[in-house]
Amino acid sequence: MKLTFRAREALLDLLLVLLVLTSLLLSVRIWYPEPLFSGPDTTEPSLQLQPVPIMREMPEIFRPERVVVLNAEGSRAELHAGSSTYSTSWQRIRKALTGLDVRGGAALIDQVPWGEEAAPALELHLPTALLVSQWADLLQWETPFLRNGSILVDRVIVTLGEHAAVYLSGPPGFHLFLADLPEAQRSALAGHIEHLDPALFGQYRELVLDGLGVTVSPGLVVPDIAELPAAAVVTSMPDLREEEVRYFPDLSVVRQIDEHDARSLTDGRRLLRLTGSGLLQYRTAEASAETAAPTLERALEAAGNWVGSRGGWPQDVVLHRYVRDAGFGQLAFEVHTGARYPVQSLPGVMQVHVSATDRVIYFERTPTVANVTFDGDPLPLMPPEAALAHALPAAPALRTEPIRAMYLTYLLKPPADAGEPWTAEPTWVIQAGQTEVYVNAVAREYPLPPKVVQ
Repeated sequence: MKLTFRAREALLDLLLVLLVLTSLLLSVRIWYPEPLFSGPDTTEPSLQLQPVPIMREMPEIFRPERVVVLNAEGSRAELHAGSSTYSTSWQRIRKALTGLDVRGGAALIDQVPWGEEAAPALELHLPTALLVSQWADLLQWETPFLRNGSILVDRVIVTLGEHAAVYLSGPPGFHLFLADLPEAQRSALAGHIEHLDPALFGQYRELVLDGLGVTVSPGLVVPDIAELPAAAVVTSMPDLREEEVRYFPDLSVVRQIDEHDARSLTDGRRLLRLTGSGLLQYRTAEASAETAAPTLERALEAAGNWVGSRGGWPQDVVLHRYVRDAGFGQLAFEVHTGARYPVQSLPGVMQVHVSATDRVIYFERTPTVANVTFDGDPLPLMPPEAALAHALPAAPALRTEPIRAMYLTYLLKPPADAGEPWTAEPTWVIQAGQTEVYVNAVAREYPLPPKVVQ
C-alpha cells in the first residue's frame, strides 16, 4: 500500500526527530561518561585491596602531606594520609584552624617555639607553598588587616601548652606568629592527642652532621630505623579505547598511530597517547597568545571541571606546585597515601596545563595505585647521614640553605620495561628551601643516583 504524501512527510519528520535525539544522547555519553572504576567516594583511601577510589569532584588537594604529633612526654608520631587516624586527626585540626581571628597576627618572629615546653604540639606539612593570604582564604580566617600576606608558607605549627598558638613557616626561612588558639580548640586537640594509640609513636634521633658542612632547622630529627619490608604495587592501567570516548567528541574521525612503546589516537586537533608503562597524555591545539597565565584559583576551577568530566580524580592526590608560564599555568599533583607505611610519588603523577583562556591544553597522569602490600623480605636501609652525603653533590642547595625536613617514605616508580609492575621502594626525602632530593634508602654497595626536584 502506497503512503500518501502527508503520511510520508510525517514518517520522515519522525525519523529526523529520532536521529536528532540519538545524536544528542551519544554526545552526552561522550562528554559526560560514566566513571571508569567506581562512583564518587568521600572516604579516605585504603591500600588494603579496596576498589580504586575515583571522584568526580576535585578531592581536598590542600590537605597536609603528613601531620607530625608531639605528645606531652615529647614522643613523636607521623600520621600519613590513608590511615583512619590521619583522617580523624585532620578533621579535628581543620575544624580548629578554620575561621581563626588573625586580625593582629601574621607577625614576623625569630623562631617558632616548636617542642619547647612539656605540652602537645602539631606540625602540618602542607603539600605546596602558598601565600599567607591564600591560606587565609582557604581556611576562612578573619583578616580585615593581614600583615605579611605575600610570604610563602608550607608549614602550620600548633602549640597546645599554656599559651596555645598557631605559627607559620615556609621555604624562604620566614617564621610568623598567626594567632592565639581559643581554649575550646586547644582542649579538643590536646585531648585527641592524649588518646592516640601509643603504638603510633616511634623512635627518632638528631642527625650527626660532623664533616657534612650542612645546617639543619632547629628540632629536626629523623626516624631511627634500620630496615623496612619490601613492598609490592598493583596499579590500574588505563585502556586506550575506553579512554577514547572521554577525549574525542567525534569518534568517526579518530585514527590510531602505533609507536615503538606507545599508541596514540588523534582527530587532527587532539592527541591522546598511552605508553607501555601506563602513562596517559593528552594534548590539544591552542593558539599562542601574549596573555597572562590564569591565577591559581582560575586554573583549579578549569582543571576541576575538565578532569571531573573525563573519568574523575584519584582521591589520594594533593597539589604540589603551580607554575605560571607564558600564557598558561601548570598544575602538578602528587600521590600521598598509605595506611601502614607512607607511600608517595614524585611531583607530576598528574599534570594539568590550563591556558589563559581557561582551556585545558595538556593533561598527563600515571596509572592509579590500586593496592600496596608490605610483606616482602626486610630491606636494610642506608643511614640518613649517608643519604645526605650522597645527595650533596647533586643538590648544592643542601649546603647553602638549612635542611627543613628529612623523612622516610615508599616512593612509587614506573617500570623500566613495558609490562613490568610499578614498584615502591624506601626513600629518604630531603627538603631545603624549595629543593627536594629523593635518595633511594636501600643499602647497596653502589647507591642509586639521587633525584633532585626544584
